[in-house]
Amino acid sequence: MMAIDFDPQAFRHALHQYPELSNHEAQSARTIAAQLCDFGLTPHTGAGGHGIVVDIAGREPGPTTLLRADFDALPIHEHTQLDYASCHDGIMHACGHDGHAAALLAVAAELCQTPPKQGTVILAFQPAEETGEGAARLCANPLLATRHIDNVYAFHNLPGFAQHQIVVRPSTFACASTGVAIRLYGKTSHAAYPERGVSPANAMSDVMRMLTQLPDAYPSTFSLVTLVHAQLGDPAFGVAPGEATVMATLRSDDNATFHAMQTRLVDHVNAIADRAKLTVDLSWHEPFIAAENSTAHNQVVVNAAQSLGLEVHWLKEPMRWSEDVAEFLARWPGALFGIGSGEHHPQLHNPDYDFPDAILATAKALFCRVITHHHGR
Repeated sequence: MMAIDFDPQAFRHALHQYPELSNHEAQSARTIAAQLCDFGLTPHTGAGGHGIVVDIAGREPGPTTLLRADFDALPIHEHTQLDYASCHDGIMHACGHDGHAAALLAVAAELCQTPPKQGTVILAFQPAEETGEGAARLCANPLLATRHIDNVYAFHNLPGFAQHQIVVRPSTFACASTGVAIRLYGKTSHAAYPERGVSPANAMSDVMRMLTQLPDAYPSTFSLVTLVHAQLGDPAFGVAPGEATVMATLRSDDNATFHAMQTRLVDHVNAIADRAKLTVDLSWHEPFIAAENSTAHNQVVVNAAQSLGLEVHWLKEPMRWSEDVAEFLARWPGALFGIGSGEHHPQLHNPDYDFPDAILATAKALFCRVITHHHGR
């Protein structure tokens, strides 16, 4: 078989230089698909937006394993001096999705050389992770929705952990979260006669207090509400306000608690608005369910890491951030794990962040060892 000459570091740098936001990853998708074609594979494109799905079949019947990587970027100005820094002003790969995609392509190159002995490996390149939309759309696409999938695996690079350290946790690995925007509508009036209007000021205060106290109702699980924005009226000394906006983010490590928080919030907001004779508009944004790992699949990752001589770190608590690979894990059993980027590496979503090239080989080796476990080589 002809040797495949693929440089995942160079590929990552090319992706990094031309980042694209969620739902706008057209060029990145074309670049990934072209590389898969160069390997001799036949990728399916346009799945769930700009998603790409490709199968690598073994010689014999067997299980089906899906490996997933994301490839969207963030609306952040890059502040690095890299030769391959973002060419798109105000957009950068600040979460390492360029590295996730490059690592999965390295796995594709390896599997083309030494295919699985049995079963099928599906490689899924997913768009729109940052907005919590891409995974659900990709899972609902006929390319995946009708498949029997036995195993799902994905990784995220993790600053703050020793480089190459494999970070694992059975059960919930990453929290559920959603943004909520609450808009209260009353009636403006002259500031000299506030009684002639309907001000949402007191109700806005009540909503903010209710939000901060919401987690107290769920002491047995982790839950958090973070107020992120509030605005009362317009900055005009002559006008008593008639509108107010409160925005917050809800999080929990338990999906049932998460949904109960949402229901409780809606009930309380409506009650507050009714008492103040206000109308209310409530909207949810960027929803993520919790990423829940199968204990058995988590152990597969642990065993694979140990067989490669990699240090394993067991999380005591879930990550507070969210990852929409949770949609895959809600449908099929599997595991999300982390690979340490370095204890002092710049944090995710920071303008000075860059995916560490050193862990590309670690990700490839671990994925390939997991594939060998399920499929033989």
